[in-house]
Amino acid sequence: MGIIGIYGLGGVGKTTLLTQINNKFSTTPNGFDVVIWALVSKDYDVGKVQDRIGGNLGFSDDSWKNKSVDQKATDIYRVLRYKKFVVLLDDLWERVDLNQVGIPKPSKRNGSKLIFTTRSLAVCGEMEARKKIKVECLKSEEAWKLFQDKVGDETLNSHPDIRELAKQVAKRCGGLPLALITICRAMACKTTCVEWNYAIKKLKRSSLTKMKNEVFPLLKCSFDNFPVTTQSCFLYCCLYPEDYRIPKKRLVEYWFCEWLLNQFDKFSEAQMQGDCIISSLLSVCLLERDGEDFVKMHDVIRDMALWITWELKAKENFFFVKAGAQLFEVPNVKAWSGA
Repeated sequence: MGIIGIYGLGGVGKTTLLTQINNKFSTTPNGFDVVIWALVSKDYDVGKVQDRIGGNLGFSDDSWKNKSVDQKATDIYRVLRYKKFVVLLDDLWERVDLNQVGIPKPSKRNGSKLIFTTRSLAVCGEMEARKKIKVECLKSEEAWKLFQDKVGDETLNSHPDIRELAKQVAKRCGGLPLALITICRAMACKTTCVEWNYAIKKLKRSSLTKMKNEVFPLLKCSFDNFPVTTQSCFLYCCLYPEDYRIPKKRLVEYWFCEWLLNQFDKFSEAQMQGDCIISSLLSVCLLERDGEDFVKMHDVIRDMALWITWELKAKENFFFVKAGAQLFEVPNVKAWSGA
């Protein structure tokens, strides 16, 4: 297993895991000659990645940084080809050409390792990862423990009712570490039931400031990477209630009837496009599998989708979400204003 891919939802803890791996390799005798960390990120720049790798290999002067990409690749390759190395690449959004960077392909023969993080299972395939590790959200018990540790006993014990209210807030985060930590920072000094009840109300409306400013934009990067058709199909999923098991076949039928898919003469053709869209959303964890024939949305992902429809689509009056209201007819026209 020379190449290992770590994938999962934005904010789920992939970088934290990679950091722990880096610390272990860097501080524990392991038989590797060099351990290299490089941030890749969405705006992938080969030269910048090479500079980060070069800094670990002693190529840090300005004259080397001014070399061409090909020259840097040659220098990096000449050093690494004779070493047993571990290269850790954080936040891949697309395939990184190892030859272009200058990294010899890790293999069982040379004993070297390449470990990377990404939001996309598809990128794991493109990078030829021999092992793919999905980082899951925290289970409810683990999430509550993290929430308690971050908020602190002083706040949780400041009123007899706050602990139960805090459990509601923690549950709303759906086990996503980024959301949990962000909300904890916002609530750490809130010591009245009014403040906690207000936070719960704001969370239900996807309008808590910390979530809008720190969590949703990070998650939205995955959304932005898709074409308009896929974006529209994804946003359609937030019309379902929380924790709803969405039948895949029926979902594609709805997309087809709403003219969200390309115009096909046969539904069977539309079904193929719909299945591909579902697969692409599953690949980046914007949808989750729920058995063979169903998908569902993580609570925080659904909140992010609602935020997109409310904050970014408001001027189009495109969405009206009233999940679980058992509506059998279109509401009064006034209800649509500002939806």
